Amino acid sequence: MVGGSGRHGPAGPYADVVQDRRFRLLRTRFRRLAIGIVASFLGWYFLYISLSAFARDFMAYPAIGNINVALLLGILQFVSTFVLAWRYTRYARRMLDPLSAQLRQEAEQRQADLERHEQILAERRRIENWTPQPRHGRRRR
Repeated sequence: MVGGSGRHGPAGPYADVVQDRRFRLLRTRFRRLAIGIVASFLGWYFLYISLSAFARDFMAYPAIGNINVALLLGILQFVSTFVLAWRYTRYARRMLDPLSAQLRQEAEQRQADLERHEQILAERRRIENWTPQPRHGRRRR
């Protein structure tokens, strides 16, 4: 199968799924989420690195007692990583997993139906091509 981009699509039980509008929706949802999370993480990370490199006075400013802004922002890096991971799993559970499970189940059902049909055709061919075997043994007089 050749898609609109000239590339060959997947073969097998999932070939029809690629053409399904729900699959395209699933890909769009995932792509949008992934780009948002990666952009958030990298933007925050590079802001921290930039501040560490170019705003040393700001990063050295004491925020709470002996704890400076750099240490607080560094701890927030870890917190933000866990928050982004939590957001991804929550979104995936609600918006991606049910749709992908539905598509997978339908594709597996189509594959099972196809295999069952092929078995029936193979059995028919076997029956149609069957010829009785000659009997060997004693002859009656």
